[in-house]
Parts: sequence; structure tokens; C-alpha cells
Amino acid sequence: MLIIAAGLLSGGCGSNVNKNNINEEEKSNRVVTFKGRQIDLQPYVEGFPYKDFNPSYAAGRLFYKKDGATTELLELDLKGKPDLTKGVKISDIDFSKRNAWQFQYNKNDKQLYWAGDEINDEVYNLYRLNTATAKVEKLTSVPYIYGYRWNGAENKIAYIARLGVKSEGVSELRILDLASLKEETIIQDNPEMRYTWGEPSWQPEGKGVVVAANKDSQRNYGNLVYIDLEKKTQNVLTDQTKSRNIGTLGSNGILEEWLDNNTFLYVSNEDGFSNVYSYSIAANTTNQVTRFTTDLGAAEIVTIEGSKYLFAVTSSPVETQLYLLDIVTGKIILQQKSDLMFTVNDAKGNRLLANASSNAVKFQIVEIKLAKNQINIETLVELPEDLQEKIYSAVPEMVTYPTFDIDPATGKTRMLHAYLFKPKNPLPKEDQIVMIQSFYGGFNMFSEEYQIYANAGIYVFSPSPRGSFFLGKDFEALNDGDLGGNEIIDIIYAAKYISETLGVPPQNIGVFGMSHGGYATMRTLTFPGEINGNKANFDWGFGIAVAGFSDIIHFYEHSNIPDWVTKEAGDPKTDAAKLKDRSPLYHADLLKGELLLIHGTNDSRVPIEGSQMMADSLIKYGKPVTFVKFEGQGHGVSGLENNVRYYQAIFDFLEKATGNKK
Repeated sequence: MLIIAAGLLSGGCGSNVNKNNINEEEKSNRVVTFKGRQIDLQPYVEGFPYKDFNPSYAAGRLFYKKDGATTELLELDLKGKPDLTKGVKISDIDFSKRNAWQFQYNKNDKQLYWAGDEINDEVYNLYRLNTATAKVEKLTSVPYIYGYRWNGAENKIAYIARLGVKSEGVSELRILDLASLKEETIIQDNPEMRYTWGEPSWQPEGKGVVVAANKDSQRNYGNLVYIDLEKKTQNVLTDQTKSRNIGTLGSNGILEEWLDNNTFLYVSNEDGFSNVYSYSIAANTTNQVTRFTTDLGAAEIVTIEGSKYLFAVTSSPVETQLYLLDIVTGKIILQQKSDLMFTVNDAKGNRLLANASSNAVKFQIVEIKLAKNQINIETLVELPEDLQEKIYSAVPEMVTYPTFDIDPATGKTRMLHAYLFKPKNPLPKEDQIVMIQSFYGGFNMFSEEYQIYANAGIYVFSPSPRGSFFLGKDFEALNDGDLGGNEIIDIIYAAKYISETLGVPPQNIGVFGMSHGGYATMRTLTFPGEINGNKANFDWGFGIAVAGFSDIIHFYEHSNIPDWVTKEAGDPKTDAAKLKDRSPLYHADLLKGELLLIHGTNDSRVPIEGSQMMADSLIKYGKPVTFVKFEGQGHGVSGLENNVRYYQAIFDFLEKATGNKK
């Protein structure tokens, strides 16, 4: 057993690295030696130290972060060709020491707002920053905020405050006056309809808001609730018993702009894929606007020549399509294919600002300009060409592989989607290594981690096991209540496929993942060989579990997302025996290969005790385990120094775990 505290790993970083003339201190901080080769981390951790881009039409500026010895918040004028190196620091906060998301610029008071915590502990509240004076105000004091939005005048905020973390806890809709900072609690939810993640959408005249809610705290039963701000009453608008999710990752649940004072648009997957629907409060009716058979990635109301249209992006791991549609009938006016994925940040008239990327393109900021006969995409900012040459170390290839069961849609063996990331300079044949993503894989999204592994000569296989996003509601629901079940067999079959395809022996094939993926990694390496009557086995060489949980019931009792557990695994009150059997902690004696555990000490999403208990149990059974703790970090690792230490720990582990050392 090896336990490493992050502070015991090598120290700070120098500002410049010459690969051919590196002193020992710089080498320990910038270059990892792995199987006879040097992996220079500098281009990845410092070459493009920018992230979290939030362009704003109202501000005329781009807000973004820069990683270094600290993580700084910067702003940059959007005019011309923005040069990210010219950004101006606007806050003294070190954002490597806190979580911060949903940055929005308020045109009314000209301040920048966000939801976040202060010590990486996921106690989320609202903050605002005066960009001229660098003054920061904490606006709320609650355990957790699901989402927020201001009204049309941008002088009030509606937000959902969660006051408890278990199913018996409550959430409230609150209204905050931004001038006086006086707060009013409008209504508290009830056990039958719990308010949940999403941004409240204000009725144009300000009489009420629409929020997302889950029936009986079940994520499968997403509903819309209209809250009258004057009467302080609620009305459930949608069928309470219908299986749906309001909104998807990367898209708005309830659109901010309404068609009129009584009609709004929302995103739901009730027909099998996420699509846009309209709802009339006056008529109490809903209408399906789009009928895509690929999940929606973004939707915005745009105005062209005085008329409103719907702009939509469908995004799957396989392809992206951009659409301009009639906002009432959903008739497609324009359609355009792209290899990129888009996240829309802001919209104004017929223009949209978006982040764009793919598994082969790390970053672009683009402006999408719409006309009735054309969709034009202009790149505003992208990576410098010399940096692209340094960090693009893998060539992604889309593949499908067979798993163990029959697809009812085809009557044939189920085929699963995946990407294989081939290193441009692989290790010698006898040393080749494959790392398999345990969950949250198969996306058409750039992974710096994959590229770093490819730089080391390692193959990465990134599959989409059942339960994965962006492949339709039915596929995503295949592992509901079956956590640690058939999706683990999908990963085992991925290992069998890639071992045969590349000719890499099992001892050089491992599995890795974070959060749910960290659990899946531990579960895969301790898999008892059979689940749900299905048998599978693989002689894994190693596993890397980051911020994972090893005991499902302990996770439920101590996490801030217990509703996720009941959806994915079952109810601990009625399914305790199953949940214990699906917990890696109770199968630690079956561990195959070597295991690396990485966890932040301030993680409240997945508390560090999950990794600590697993490490202790593996020690008891004499199993090979390495446990790396990152002091002060939350659910993930942030900051330049911590990222360097993170990869050093992984490569040190792989050197030891895979053999054939050089």
C-alpha cells in the first residue's frame, strides 16, 4: 500500500522549459519519464492555460480563466481578433481553490454573476463581481443552488435553493432583489414534486416563473411547475407520471425567451430523444415543435428580419447537425452538418456566440450568423498552430464493437459506439498499453487526458456503455436501477474487443474513470464474474479510479446527490442487499491487477471516505493499491501545480503496474 499526499509530490513550476536542457527540479515538475520516453506536460498544462470561456454580447467581452500558479479570471474585448494572452485580470480570487460555474454578465448593473463555492466543498451560492473595482459580493447563504436566472429588467434573480440533501429535504424558489439584496421566499416544494436542477424561466410580464421538478424525487419523472409570484402558489403543468427528463446536458431545460406572455419553449426527451416543445399556460396545452431522432445539444430563439425562428443543434457522439426551423411548426428551413460540437453561450438577434470543439479540436470560439438561406460560422479564437502540433498526439477513429446481448431493434448482437485514440508515436509492440474509459466515454469532445496518454504512446479506448448520454432516452435508461450491472459487462467486452483487435495482452490493458467512472473502475476490477444471469471475465492489468465511491449506501448517505443513487442503483431502504452486492468494497478480495485511487480531501459530491475504505480493505487482503490524496481539492483536480502532480502520479503508477520497465 502506498499513500501519497499531494503536498509530498514535487514542488512548484518554472516558467520556461527546454526539453534538451532540463535541470532536475524542472524535470520533476514538467517532464514525466515513462518507459524510456519523456512526456513534456508543459504544452498541456501551460501551453494553453485558458478555460471556461463565457463570451457576452451585452458586455462586448469574453470572460475566461487562466491556470498558472493560481487560476485567474480574465476579460478581453471581443472586437477584432481577440488575443487570449492580452486578457486583463479582473478578480483577486484564486479560482483553483473554488468551484465556479454559470457565469453571466448583467447589462443592468454591469456586473458578472456566477454560482459557486469558496473552498471546493460544493456549498453553492450566488456571487457577483464588479469588474471595474474587483469587489466581490456573496449574495446568498444556502447549502446549494440548483440554478438561477434574472428577470427581463435584470434587476431580480429567481433561484432554486436546496435546503436538504436527502429525499426528505426541501427546496425553495426565492427571489432576490439585486439593488437592495432583500430576499423573499416564494414557495417551498413538497415530497411529491421536488424542484431540481435548471434555470427558472421568468414570464415576460414578471407575474410568474416556470421551474423543473421531479415527481417523488425521481429523476425519471421530470415535470414543469408554474409558480405564481403574487399568489405564491404552484401548478404542475405536465403529466406527473410520464417518464421524461426536462433538458439535457449541454442544452437549456426551459428557454429564457418566451414566444409571448403565455407561451414558452422547453426541452424534453419524452418521445425517446430530447426535443423542443411549446407550452401555452393560457390554453394549458403542449405541442411538440421538433422531432429529431438525435438528442438536442442546444436550442435558442433567434430573430431574423423581425421574425422569430428556432435555432437548434443536434449532437450525438456520431455527428452534429445545425438547424434553422419554423418556431411554430418545427419545419426545417436550413440544415448543416458539422464535425464540431457546439455550446451556445449567448444570442442576440440573428447571431450566436458559441464554444466549439471535437475529439480532434480542443477549442474554438465561433460566431454563428443566421439568414433565411444561410448558416455562417466564423472562428473568432482558436489554438495557435504551433501548439496544435504539440498537443494533438492522437488520431481518433470511430468504431463499433459487439457486446453480450441482443439489440431488440435489430434482433442481432448489440453493437456499441466507441472512439479509439491511436497514438501518433505508439510504444513498441511488446510494451503497448490500452486504457479503457469506464464511463462517460465515446463523446465527440476533446480530452486533454487522452492526448497526454497518447503522447506517452498509450492507446485510449473510449466506449459508450449502456446508460451513456446523447444516444437516446431508451439507451440511457438501460442501466437505471442496474448500477454495477450490465454496463460493467459492456466494458469487459470492450476490453476483449480491443485486446483482440490490437493484439495487446490483458496484463497491459486497464480501465480508468472519474466519479461514477471511478466507481465503475473499482467495480470492473472486482467484478465477481456474473450479474443478471450474464457472465463475463477479463484479466485486467490495472485500474485508475478518480473521486470514486466504493460503497453505494455510504455514498447515498454522505453525498449531495442522493437522488442520483436512487435512479441509477435503487432505494437503499428497499434494495440494501443488492446495493451492497454491487459495491466494490465488499468484493475487494477479488481485485484483478493493480489499483490507483485518487481523491480530493474536500470532495462533497463523492466523499473521500469511499476511496479510503477501499484502500483499507485492499490492504487487509494484501492487494496492490496506491492511494493519492489531493489536499484541499474537491470533486476533481484544479490548478496548474495539482494537474502536474496528478499526471506524475498516474505515470508513476503505470510504470510500476504494467511491467516491461525500461
